[in-house]
Amino acid sequence: MRRPALLLLLLCTPIVAMQRATTEKRVSSEKPVSIAQSFLPPRTRLADDYSFDFRMGQVRKRWPAVLTGHFVTPNTKDIVFAYYSPDKIVTNHTLFLDLLHETSSGYVKMYELSYRPQVLFGPRGLRLLRLHGIQTEAVAFAHGVGAALGAHLDVLVWRDPWGWRNIFPPNETGYTYFFPQKTGLEIALSTAKHRGLNVTPTPVWYKWNGKRFVKIPPPKGSSKWPLPD
Repeated sequence: MRRPALLLLLLCTPIVAMQRATTEKRVSSEKPVSIAQSFLPPRTRLADDYSFDFRMGQVRKRWPAVLTGHFVTPNTKDIVFAYYSPDKIVTNHTLFLDLLHETSSGYVKMYELSYRPQVLFGPRGLRLLRLHGIQTEAVAFAHGVGAALGAHLDVLVWRDPWGWRNIFPPNETGYTYFFPQKTGLEIALSTAKHRGLNVTPTPVWYKWNGKRFVKIPPPKGSSKWPLPD
């Protein structure tokens, strides 16, 4: 049996690891959260994601960090989920992001990323993206050590035979805002202490041009745009 290849990228701290995996389990009509839980190792737990009401300044809703979408091929219902090991957040915990691929006989664990010691960085730190020019769907994943140190945004797409690839430029972010436009998705990354677009320093903007994310000037009037969910 061929062993999965393991590639470690050592970027000082935190440590990021990537691994292709081949674990397979048979499932029928189970819900995505239940399927994700069936792949969890012992003494681990699913990460929580949440939405935030910026007007009221409070968390609106929480849910398990599990997504479904066409991540590997346009015709399969795949699952992405984030989880922590150990199940309690401690100084040496690890955040994992896993991809399950749907096959005719069940779900296969196709890929895994690990970030130590990091957390899922909300609100909506894990979300599905549809980018024109790409047949499959992408995963936006915000992760970081903590609020005081900020976070990073990855946009992951599946590339055979290499696996997940991050197509978003290197960045730092505290607040991340997504604005779907007819001409392509626009993303604003803010490192300001306060939420909003009319802040200092000015948010850094990126736009999907059909092939890649490119940095753009702040759109005209964007400082007054209402914040998205």
